[in-house]
Amino acid sequence: MPITYEHSPRPVGGPISFSLDGDRLTVDSGRRVSEVRLGAVEQVRMTFEPGRFAQKAYRTRVTMKDGKAFAFSSLNWRSLVEAREQGPEYRAFTQSLFEAILRANPDARFAAGKSWPVWLITSALGIASLIAMAILIWRAFQTGATNIAVLGTLFALVGIWQIEPMVRLNKPRPFDPRSPPKELLPRS
Repeated sequence: MPITYEHSPRPVGGPISFSLDGDRLTVDSGRRVSEVRLGAVEQVRMTFEPGRFAQKAYRTRVTMKDGKAFAFSSLNWRSLVEAREQGPEYRAFTQSLFEAILRANPDARFAAGKSWPVWLITSALGIASLIAMAILIWRAFQTGATNIAVLGTLFALVGIWQIEPMVRLNKPRPFDPRSPPKELLPRS
């Protein structure tokens, strides 16, 4: 019996459904139905993708040997302002998909996090932003602008809250498909 998963990747547009049956994955976007042979998978990458309205969104991107790729996430957009997390469904489908890919192509690469260049740039920008905020706060206290210092502190705290998970969870590393990183899977 096929294992299925469905989500709407954007606030507007229809859902995309995935049906896993043995070494084949059927991807139905509503406009086009594609059949993917899992033996042709080159790489699988899991990432943490914070969304506009959701604190925790997880994404899996599958790249084929011919360069084509598809992705799915743990969020299901229902409207412009409403998204539902599909934690248990996403977790079950990704684990089944990883096992099927491993059986069909033992040479496929499984990576967690962003690529090294993207992760390094994100980390550098995050650190630079926090250093700039620290300088702003320090200078504001020196000049007696306490209100600006307090506001800067609030912005720095919000920045840390948003940037820290992106840097920590998206650090590049390989993973064993039989035991995907728990921090990149929603809780069941």
